[in-house]
Amino acid sequence: MENVMGTQQNNQGFWKVEHTGIDIVPPSERTGTPMDLFWIWSAANIGILGIIYGAIIVSFKLSFLQSALAVLIGLSSFALVGYLSFSGKLGRTSTLTLSRNIFGIRGNIAPTMIFWGISLGWESINIVTGTLTLSALFQACGLTESTLLTVISMILFAGLSIGVTLLGKEMLIAMQRWIIHVFGVMTLVVVFYILFTTEWKAVLAMPSGSWLTGFLPAVSVVAAGTGIAWAATGADYSRYQSESSSKLKIFTAVTAGGMIPLVLLLFAGILLSVQLPNLPTSENPIAQIGSILPDWMVIPYLMTATAGIVTMAVLSLYSASLNFLTLGIKVKQIHAVTIDSIIVLTLAIYLLFVTGDFMGPFVSFLLFCGVFLAPWEAVFLLDYIIVRRKQGYCTDSLYNDVGPNGGIKWIPVLCWLLGAFVGFLVTKNDFISGPWAVGIFANSSLGLFLSFFVSFICYGLYLMLGRYTR
Repeated sequence: MENVMGTQQNNQGFWKVEHTGIDIVPPSERTGTPMDLFWIWSAANIGILGIIYGAIIVSFKLSFLQSALAVLIGLSSFALVGYLSFSGKLGRTSTLTLSRNIFGIRGNIAPTMIFWGISLGWESINIVTGTLTLSALFQACGLTESTLLTVISMILFAGLSIGVTLLGKEMLIAMQRWIIHVFGVMTLVVVFYILFTTEWKAVLAMPSGSWLTGFLPAVSVVAAGTGIAWAATGADYSRYQSESSSKLKIFTAVTAGGMIPLVLLLFAGILLSVQLPNLPTSENPIAQIGSILPDWMVIPYLMTATAGIVTMAVLSLYSASLNFLTLGIKVKQIHAVTIDSIIVLTLAIYLLFVTGDFMGPFVSFLLFCGVFLAPWEAVFLLDYIIVRRKQGYCTDSLYNDVGPNGGIKWIPVLCWLLGAFVGFLVTKNDFISGPWAVGIFANSSLGLFLSFFVSFICYGLYLMLGRYTR
């Protein structure tokens, strides 16, 4: 077993740096409850990015009803996070470590490397968003906008996110519970203010858009940025669940925790797009949202937005550090977090001070990630349903068993890559231009759905032939 982190019980509460890493969580630490997961996922999704997602949906030229339907269908992807969280309780380690049973220890390096990069990309976006939010908060308090203020805001926000991540899951759960109690109320205040100040005639008068080239891209953006983005991290937090935690309660806590705040925030973003039609292309969408709020609400709003983004940043960096360890690099978690933080800050500085464009790369990044994430999740989901749910996860093959093929299970790897390849063929954005992204596929984002179903079908056929092993 990769005992790079140790498995000592945390006897000093959440001020003690976590030691579990990617080791199997020992029985003494399996004390989590479904409500812990509810606090984690609800607090992680009260960030102001949810409102921006709503504005992005409307930018696809959809009517109010089409936009609302896109929200509900896109957010239903969070059920995938809830279901895949079962694997954490069963296997007692992180999601990408569990996938070693599917792809082999060395075969798992490829998806882990990609997901590690995706986690760092998300963290960079969170750092940029958090920096802009904190800078806007300081400006609301009377400071003058400047490059120095932006730099200070980045240092403070990044320092808080990294510090909490180093303290591990005990601190994370405590912080999430505190944030949702305190700042969740203020989030509701902002949402209801937007609800009662909306020009409903203008909202209901929005013309209908194309179901293929408008509605489907909107659904895929919501799904890629919510359920699909988080599904590969579900076991990272459910691995600490008590043996007495039921699957139904875990599923309900995770799914409801993620969906409830997002439904409210995306709905608010749809309404807000009438007052702020340029919100999706704004260089500082956080400050633009704050500009329409009454003076008494601006500072609490920006504090709430900052707190929400901190929770997202912590989860992204925490999972990134676990993925880094899953690559087989023998370092302590504090060093993994440090390395990840250096990379993240470099990317954030580039996005914030060099490109000057935030939302364009953001949407393209979501869709690009989705084409990699969706087929992997299809394979992991089907493997859990057909194989692991009955057989469980083999600890030896998680940590020690290289096997006759050099630690690579080629068929599952090819099933995943085939799905991603087909998805890219019909995907067009700033990262890639697929040769089949024409006609009905042009700007339709069908690649996200095709990649999932291609890998799902291919891996399903492989399992039907009885070729899988533990």
